[in-house]
Amino acid sequence: MRDHTIQNRLKRYLLDRLQLLKIEELDLPAQAKDEFDDIYHHSILPGEGKFISYKSDYPVYQFLNYLIENKNVLVHGSNNHMIDSFEPKESTLFNGRPIKAVFAASDGVWSLFFSVKNRRDYAGSLRNLCLTVPTKKGIRRYYYFSIINEEVEDIWTSGTIYILPKDQFNRGGIRDEWVCEQNVKPLAKLSVASTDFPFIEEIRTHAESESILKTILKALFFKRNNNSK
Repeated sequence: MRDHTIQNRLKRYLLDRLQLLKIEELDLPAQAKDEFDDIYHHSILPGEGKFISYKSDYPVYQFLNYLIENKNVLVHGSNNHMIDSFEPKESTLFNGRPIKAVFAASDGVWSLFFSVKNRRDYAGSLRNLCLTVPTKKGIRRYYYFSIINEEVEDIWTSGTIYILPKDQFNRGGIRDEWVCEQNVKPLAKLSVASTDFPFIEEIRTHAESESILKTILKALFFKRNNNSK
């Protein structure tokens, strides 16, 4: 246990000094927790797969991360608003291993990116990373998001976050990637807009010909160019 704590401190120390996007541990007031618990009990726990009526003034990503950290659920972001059941599809884990599965994440911001990035009219690659570190206060979260640097109209769109039962999933290629090799029905759905994604103005860009290694190194060690998208 002591060794694990030291490893997390070292990991946090190193990540805090890189040029990654960061979200601090949740520090919600009692009012927010009460609102989120009420939504969970009325709209998610019944497991009917219906859309949540989200009227809270607190950011959506805080709601999602609160659910993930406290309610044994995962999330999946999509441009498709009409999924009633997820079926396993051929894909690869973050570490490159092929798998036929339904994918989910234990991070709300990561899934928000995939829900509001317009993928219907986008043929380029998406490069992204989500890293989390447990701390005494909760979970600290780190990211980078990169899209191709060509001019593309309608980069963003509305989307849907699907709330999924965690007990049907196993961990995938990295800590916050989860997979299920069976069909999965959502417990609930949440409509989201591009404005719900907290890093909408901080997306990096890359050339399609650029190596993934170069993209990662830029994200880790170089500040974002304010003139980029």
